[in-house]
Amino acid sequence: MRKWGYGLAGLLVLGLFAGVANPDDPQINEQTVQFEPQVTEAPTSPTLTEEPEPQTSAPAEPEPENQGDAQQPIASGEPKPAEPSATATPTSSPTSTRPAAGVGGEVSDLASLLAQLVIEEEFPSGYDRDLFRHWIDADRDGCDARREVLILEAVIAPKVGDGCSLTGGSWYSAFDGVTTEDPSLFDIDHLVPLKEAWDSGAHAWDSDRRRAFANDLDLPQALIAVSRSSNRSKGADDPSDWLPPLVSYHCQYIEDWMVVKNEWELSVDAREFSALRTVASNC
Repeated sequence: MRKWGYGLAGLLVLGLFAGVANPDDPQINEQTVQFEPQVTEAPTSPTLTEEPEPQTSAPAEPEPENQGDAQQPIASGEPKPAEPSATATPTSSPTSTRPAAGVGGEVSDLASLLAQLVIEEEFPSGYDRDLFRHWIDADRDGCDARREVLILEAVIAPKVGDGCSLTGGSWYSAFDGVTTEDPSLFDIDHLVPLKEAWDSGAHAWDSDRRRAFANDLDLPQALIAVSRSSNRSKGADDPSDWLPPLVSYHCQYIEDWMVVKNEWELSVDAREFSALRTVASNC
């Protein structure tokens, strides 16, 4: 009986395939057999709640503000020169012949510089930029102080031509990471601005001492070549109101600031001292 049953089933299957194989069979053409696929559902597993990865973001860089203390004022009728394009912030600044700050940036050295500062109220009156004669050629080699700084701080040394014209060099602005091959687009910044110096004690100096401060090539921290936009955003501000856009340069900046203040026996006001101490605590 088992064998007979299988034989009947086999005949039925053969008959079905024979009907499908014959396209002329009207019964097969009139009926359409639809097969619904069987979906095997995977067993559900308990949902695992993943902890979100912490998101880190770089601190926002401060944006330039306020028209600064420009080295070469632009006449109102002249078109403003194009600013050099900013490059990606390097992991380390380009090699330069500019000597490093004398105190090295260590916490103990910053504390020592802070301890040497004299805190006094400012003398905010009577300032005149012309009282600080600057960009003189003290050694009479044909290059004034401005060009001397550009030659000293070039990443790629320029060719010095007649009248101390500079060609073929490259410069890097430590304030904001801008590079240029056109030195006319860079300013020479008095790290401690002339007005800040006046308010901090230079009002009591004679003209010779003010001229020496404005053209100081002996103290490496006194003068620095930077992009025009960063210099003008700084203006005459002290660190309580302005710090370089590159946060990575803040420690070096306040170190150099204090070196200049102490070397020239210039005071700091209370807000300025507080800002210097706050930045130093994070170095």
